[in-house]
Amino acid sequence: MQKSELKKFSLCEWITQYFLPNFYSNLNTNGYNNMFEFLNEFDQSPHNMSFFLTENCPSKLNISVIDDLAEDLQSNLKLCYKIESNLFYFEWILSLFEPLFYCLLTLFLLPSLVVFMLYASSFFLYITQHWSKLKNAYNAHDIWQASFKSISVFWETTSAIWHGHEIIGLENIPDTGPGLLVYYHAAMPIDYYYVHSKIILYKNRRMKVVADRFLFKVPGLASLLEAFEVTPGSLETCVNLLKKGSILSISPGGVREALFSDHNYEIIWGSRCGFAKVAQEAKAPIIPMFTENSREALRSLPFFRKFFRYIYEKTRLPLVPIYGVFPVKLRTYIGEPIPYDESRTPEELKQLTKERIEELINKHQRLPGSIFQGLLDRVRSKNYKKD
Repeated sequence: MQKSELKKFSLCEWITQYFLPNFYSNLNTNGYNNMFEFLNEFDQSPHNMSFFLTENCPSKLNISVIDDLAEDLQSNLKLCYKIESNLFYFEWILSLFEPLFYCLLTLFLLPSLVVFMLYASSFFLYITQHWSKLKNAYNAHDIWQASFKSISVFWETTSAIWHGHEIIGLENIPDTGPGLLVYYHAAMPIDYYYVHSKIILYKNRRMKVVADRFLFKVPGLASLLEAFEVTPGSLETCVNLLKKGSILSISPGGVREALFSDHNYEIIWGSRCGFAKVAQEAKAPIIPMFTENSREALRSLPFFRKFFRYIYEKTRLPLVPIYGVFPVKLRTYIGEPIPYDESRTPEELKQLTKERIEELINKHQRLPGSIFQGLLDRVRSKNYKKD
């Protein structure tokens, strides 16, 4: 392909214009429309280019410097020609295969559209399953209750579609009377949101929640915390709630367990036994709970743990980054209640509760946890008695 036949690209022009502005501005004055025409004339004779540069440079330079500049300029601009030639062929090939590219892109996007439509249909059907409950709440003109049930339907639908969530042992949540639900705290307790929603929809009970005080300082969550009846949970408040017959939920590990436990599912309670004191004083049973793969759905960053732990212990700021929301299989196991026994001390009750949750972990959780295996659990069957 001759230089004159090349489709004009801007690479040669840009290089010359940027590095030799005076030289480039004088091209038209000397009868050249662009660098292509100039190089066609001076292709074989760097001396002619040297003469041209001498005439157009703003200051008088040594003739040897002009000759070196002319030679370098000519060799580099020839390289630009080769690059532009390849760019021309690349553009030509791209334009040739562009229809095929869009055809293949369409072929891959259409199945994704079908998958989206399937999930949208599933979402709609899950909502209609609970429509009668929502309709009754709205007909009763209890907008707050209706809104709360609507949120529960949303979380129930999300749990079914994104995590295939199941709950085993729901019958261990009493239909009436008090109970203290104690659970393992994942990096983000999304499994608890699912369980909370299911208890509302299938047991028609609303749990009170004990949460870390920092949660109440997060802007924009006031309505949600009020709806879920979240409390910072002093000992006296918790005892009174249980004595009134409420279901109360708490994770003794709290934020510390969420941030600094890992895929080995270590329980980090430290010396905390306040929940056991509450249960003993209120004479309420403790109900252990654990969700399989809860650490695989969301994970805390495994790096710089000592640094983040130091910051947390000093400031109580949960600065550890959390990532994920992987669509792994989630199964929540609610263990048999630990009945009130006045002969137990709070320390003994705490230890017994911890052992019960560890039993659930060892029995149902793959250790160490694996995101890939958790994803495979979505399609693998598991032998258990479904309640």
